[in-house]
Parts: sequence; structure tokens; C-alpha cells
Amino acid sequence: MRPESDFTPPSAFCPHPGRWTAIDGESSEREVTELVAALVRALQPDYAVETGTAFGHTAEAIGVALRRNGHGRLVTIEMDETRAAEAEERCAQLPVKVLRRRSLDFVPEAPIQFAWLDSGILDRDRELRRFLPWMAAGTVVAVHDTGPQHPVHARLQEFLREGLVRAVRLRTPRGVTILEVVADGIHSAL
Repeated sequence: MRPESDFTPPSAFCPHPGRWTAIDGESSEREVTELVAALVRALQPDYAVETGTAFGHTAEAIGVALRRNGHGRLVTIEMDETRAAEAEERCAQLPVKVLRRRSLDFVPEAPIQFAWLDSGILDRDRELRRFLPWMAAGTVVAVHDTGPQHPVHARLQEFLREGLVRAVRLRTPRGVTILEVVADGIHSAL
């Protein structure tokens, strides 16, 4: 574990990135992973989706939270074969299914009750658009790398202008935005 300041410089948005830690410059900050797991504990979803599994650290945390909840499952999506294999091994005893494919090709099997979007930086807004039909009003979606230094920050503005979601931005080094879906999607009755 290294200080996040090794990967993200100080900014007006987050002046003290060294207060967070991360394994590398791609994986979520450890404290953000803990937040995601806490959201899963608090929200009690039956069906959760994660994009951008990487090495499975956040998938593992979500899986542990689901196991503690006593119900629910996570589908996590990773294109890189090596990373997916490591994540699969890490999550083998948890209610986690690792899929090896593009997130934008994924079709949810059930209504999504929680989502963690952390895949390719330019795909996250498209993933949100893709998965909204499988989300009911009140569904929580957390999106990583939404600080002003990342393009996702500006791209999420369209969803806010359209009134599809409400947002709370957290000033973590890379930025996390927690969204609440405003209206039911067309597939929410699945």
C-alpha cells in the first residue's frame, strides 16, 4: 500500500491526497473501497454490478459485505484476462461472479440495486446510460475518478441536466460521485 500522493498530486479539489492509500495508480483508493463496501452493507442490494474489476480488491470487499448481509450477489466485469483470473481467485469463496467482457456488452440478469463504475475512464458515462434501464428510482450508483482532473467529471453533467440522477461529489483524490437514480428504468420489472 502506498500513499495516494504517489499517484495523484495535491489540488484545490483534494489538497491532501497522501491521507489516502492505494495499491497502484489504477486500483481504487483503499478508503474508497471501504466506502463502497459500507454502501453495500447499508443498502442491502440483492443484485450489484461492478465495472472495471482490475485485480478484484473492491469486488472482494463488496463480496464480503454481501456475505455479511446474508444475501445478494455481485457481477463484476473485467476485460483483461490476467486481471480477471486474479479477481476470480480472490473472490472464489464469495457471492461474486467475474465476467470477462466489455462492460458495454453486458446485459444485466436482474434489476441493478447498486452499481460501482470503475472501468475505462471514457466508458463510465456510457455504462451509466447503458445500465439505467435496469435501475429503479432510488438505485445508488457510485462512480470512481470523477474529480475535475478526469473527463468523467464533465461527462456526468449531462445526466444531471437531463434530471436522470441526483449527485453528491466526494473530494477524494481521484473523486467519487454517488448518484441516485430519479426514475424507474424500462427493465426494472425484470
